[in-house]
Amino acid sequence: MAYYNGIKGDRVEFIATDPTYVEYNSDGQVWYNSATATLKSWLPTGVFSAGGNINTARYRLAGSGTQTASLAFGGDTNPSTTAANTEAYNGIAWTPVSNMNTARNILAGAGTQTATLAFGGSTNVGVPGITGATESWNGSSWTSSPNSLNTARFTLGGSGTQTAALAFGGITPSPGVSAATESWGGTSWTTVNSMNTARESLAGFGTQTASLAAGGYSTNYSAATESWNGTSWTSVNSMNTARFSLAGAGTQTAGIAFGGANPSVTSATELWNGTSWTSNPTGLATARNGLAGIGTSSAALAVAGFTTANSAATEEWNFGVYSYSAAAWASGGNINTQRSGMGSFGIQTASIGAGGQSGPSFYTATESYNGSSWTTVNSMNTARTSISAARSSPQTAGLIFNGYTGTVDSASTESWNGSSWTSVNATNTTKRSVTGFGIQTAAISAGGIGAPPPGAGTTYLSATESWNGTSWTTTPANMNTARRDGVGVGIQTAGLAAGGEIPPGSFTTATESYNGSTWTSVNSMNTARTNMAAAGSQTAALYAGGYITAATTTVESWNGTSWSNLPSLSTARNYAGGSGTQALALIFGGETTATEEWTGEVETAGSKTLTVS
Repeated sequence: MAYYNGIKGDRVEFIATDPTYVEYNSDGQVWYNSATATLKSWLPTGVFSAGGNINTARYRLAGSGTQTASLAFGGDTNPSTTAANTEAYNGIAWTPVSNMNTARNILAGAGTQTATLAFGGSTNVGVPGITGATESWNGSSWTSSPNSLNTARFTLGGSGTQTAALAFGGITPSPGVSAATESWGGTSWTTVNSMNTARESLAGFGTQTASLAAGGYSTNYSAATESWNGTSWTSVNSMNTARFSLAGAGTQTAGIAFGGANPSVTSATELWNGTSWTSNPTGLATARNGLAGIGTSSAALAVAGFTTANSAATEEWNFGVYSYSAAAWASGGNINTQRSGMGSFGIQTASIGAGGQSGPSFYTATESYNGSSWTTVNSMNTARTSISAARSSPQTAGLIFNGYTGTVDSASTESWNGSSWTSVNATNTTKRSVTGFGIQTAAISAGGIGAPPPGAGTTYLSATESWNGTSWTTTPANMNTARRDGVGVGIQTAGLAAGGEIPPGSFTTATESYNGSTWTSVNSMNTARTNMAAAGSQTAALYAGGYITAATTTVESWNGTSWSNLPSLSTARNYAGGSGTQALALIFGGETTATEEWTGEVETAGSKTLTVS
């Protein structure tokens, strides 16, 4: 094993802002940005790397925003169904959000992830569906404008912002391929000077007063490039590779164009420096056309498109500064006893999983994780499944409660001291599948399903009980949504409950926040499901797996305000155990023995030595 300081002669710089690039002297420089908690370096050339797949594979879509906060909308799904789908990207994964009002393909867009304008396109698959419809996105929903493009068209180029956009080129009902240009002032479109070369399926980027139009198709595949100064178009140096149905990103003086076809799909990538195009040595990993381009010349996204079929691929382009993200799932040591419905608590490198069920067998087995392997330790007193736990407890001082013994629901509570379990005072209500969170001396048991013993419950509950280290007290704070198998994280005075099953047996996305005395409904999850595993706190949580129509690999993160999708688990699982934090989580068991460790982008202050192999 070699160390960076042994190779380079000094340690990796640990700084709060990225250094200034000095041409010919910065290539290969490595540093750690403590403000963003990322390892970075300068790259001598640009490169595409894999990003998170979009949820709906499609082509002929549009996009807006930046590499780490982007929006993709519209397009054609398999193979020619016009889409209204909208998805948001957080730099790791795509999350479906509200659909457009007008489903369409071959449209254009401009703006940011929270303020986008969509315009033009086709509501069909050709000329009969041409539209000039304009819609505005406010970060949560689309609003149709009463003012459409003056010239309805599809396969057009677009640039600018939500309140100051430019539309150019495309195909109109007559005479066909167009050079028309229109400027959007925030409420309506104004026809301005046309392009020099009429064309469609071109790339466009920049601002309303300083845009670039590149490539496309007129009477043949085009390499033509034109620059817009706010008043008129000027022909400038052509691209190296003529093509249409390409994508681009950037500004009038620093842009990138990639993909397209002539006539076969291409991965070719070119950089624009304000004067001329330079072909990059490496192109897209997946050659495709009909893709969306988002971002800047140094940090762009290539989204979806078409090769031999619709693609869901996202590729991230980085030139100059490259950020090395550690956000990923990795395999941990297998749990010894396969089971579901365990009680779990701890951190990623020191966790407990107890009880559970596999088939007809109900367990008291307890296992302890040390960051690499599981060890069987002293068993629980009462065998059961559908157990809840004070999830924020450390490995050495935990609490589990409620559950199902196979014949009756349980009110049993047990306390863990790091080596053995002790039965303590039971909950006031006999129940199972409750939402639990807290620590050993201050926990919450809320919701679930139950009935007076003896027997198994059929009533969905909303009541909340509070544990003070000695006994449980029923509080006046009922959950807003009665549910079973919802999952909780946090502490007694700052908890979160999400998902689960609601009567008469459907799954919910409902999310609630608890402040120690009342429950408040907050923004819902993206995917309705039950039996999830979870880790984290009220303002920074990770929910993984669960059950939809079968065990799922779906993962979502909560930032205190909204939910975002994260890369999926490697192994689908239902009713798994979970522990840790949003950035360092552990998911284990759940109809499998597999353990997975999630590592997000976490600052390790003081760790300034880069180890390389």
